Amino acid sequence: MNGRSGVLLGFDGDRARYEVQLANRLVRSRPANLSIHPLQRQREVAARGDELVLASAGAEVARAGTYAVQLDPQFGYDQALERVFAASNEFEVLELPVELTDDFVKIRRQFRKISLAVHPDKCRHPQADAAFRKVYGAFETLSDPQQQRRLLAILGRGAAAEASWRASFASAGADDDDGASFQWWWEASVPAIMKAAEEAEGSDMDLYAAMYVSDGLGGDVDDVRWMGVHKALALHLQKRAIFIDCREHADYARGGIPGAWHLPMSAVMDYGIVRALGEEKIHALLDTQRHALIVVYSSVATPFSRCRAFCRWLLRAGHHTLPVQRFRRLRGGLFGWHHRGGSVARPIGQAATDLDEVLQLAEAKAQQYTIDLN
Repeated sequence: MNGRSGVLLGFDGDRARYEVQLANRLVRSRPANLSIHPLQRQREVAARGDELVLASAGAEVARAGTYAVQLDPQFGYDQALERVFAASNEFEVLELPVELTDDFVKIRRQFRKISLAVHPDKCRHPQADAAFRKVYGAFETLSDPQQQRRLLAILGRGAAAEASWRASFASAGADDDDGASFQWWWEASVPAIMKAAEEAEGSDMDLYAAMYVSDGLGGDVDDVRWMGVHKALALHLQKRAIFIDCREHADYARGGIPGAWHLPMSAVMDYGIVRALGEEKIHALLDTQRHALIVVYSSVATPFSRCRAFCRWLLRAGHHTLPVQRFRRLRGGLFGWHHRGGSVARPIGQAATDLDEVLQLAEAKAQQYTIDLN
């Protein structure tokens, strides 16, 4: 009031007046003399970055020097890369506890988080490719329960535990004669980016199949086993297996396993497994070749590649001649097949696009006979 400060004491209703006590004098405090709450002081210090500067006579100079320093974003990527190279096993690479786990969602989440830090597109370190390959190799190993058991047996569980694991693996009748310790992601010199793209694409297809396609009576897709390339070569030579190429037309046109059925996943997702197979192939699966193994492959074999989604679609049928024991996924994919000396043949003429044309024609004919009751 009149340039003076005071305190409002109350309101007198009878007189309709406010009771105000005025200060004797007005004190104008400078900002330096104001008392700031300790929490507010901490916030201001943190905002200015003064916590990095030691209080001294040259504090102003030090503060100016601190502001002049620009942190290199590459430093964080290099730190992550050094941690990956320092890891002694796959569990340490993905920062997971050394124990048997079936939580594949957590394994995939850790892979995504760590792979982003060492991705060659973001990390300019000359060894970023090798670090990314190591992270991806750890992801592939831990995504396979059998590989997890092998790794746990090696990591100090003792000779007795390793012998027990080998005995259980042998009793399971595994037909992967390449050996459980075959680290095919190191042997296959496919660029890591190509494998990551295959993994991401196949994972989306498998997620779509998991949402809209049940496993039916045929079994669980997680029980589909891998087949080594040597075993696959022998079965192919003896004509004792049905090979199914689930890659897209452009990839198939560049070559595939001779005699393999070409059933791209896009056609299966668009038209269904029955239309994609056709009567002739269904008859072969269920009758004339009902005792043959079904080997599904794509470009490169990853835990969640498209061949997993294709197996899920086949298991959906639930036919008694299509149990999960008939299915195999080719370890290493077509690249592993070719790398191990398997022959690769190109389709003749327009064979790569014949399936789409047949399916589109069949769908068009079906629509001609559709009657609108409305």
